[in-house]
Amino acid sequence: MISYANQNNIIMQKLIVISILLGLVFIFSSADKKQNIGKTIYEDSLADDSLKYMNEVMNSIKGKEKMRADSVFKNLKVIRGQSSISAEHLLLMMNWGWSKELGISCSHCHVIGKWESDSLETKNIARGMWEMRVQINKEILPKITGRDYTGNPKVTCITCHRGKPVPSGN
Repeated sequence: MISYANQNNIIMQKLIVISILLGLVFIFSSADKKQNIGKTIYEDSLADDSLKYMNEVMNSIKGKEKMRADSVFKNLKVIRGQSSISAEHLLLMMNWGWSKELGISCSHCHVIGKWESDSLETKNIARGMWEMRVQINKEILPKITGRDYTGNPKVTCITCHRGKPVPSGN
């Protein structure tokens, strides 16, 4: 039979182990939150930056937002003709889609203020990526699954990029 003193001793040992474990959980969860806070601040500054430029361009095309993007913007090479969307839709797609999905701001692909410029290699890479995504969703996936993905693409930038400008392969 265990004496009262031994029972208290066992309870104290368990409380110490539990306290140590809780302390470790707190330390590790705090470190994780500090990393996430930095990441959130970085993401917020990117979002603010992208939103600022999107609003500038939106103001410069006032009255033309609903027109086809290829009739409003210069030098569109992939989203034009039948596949063109409204100018407003293109800006929203770049800001809320590509910026977030790649963790970038406008200056990653564009020379600020000279939006039509092709001087940044990343802009041509983005065009190629768009064409690849279209081909995967319109041709390759339907051959594999027998489904139509035109209105509901399954492969988007986030599929591979996961918030990074260059996919990590992980």
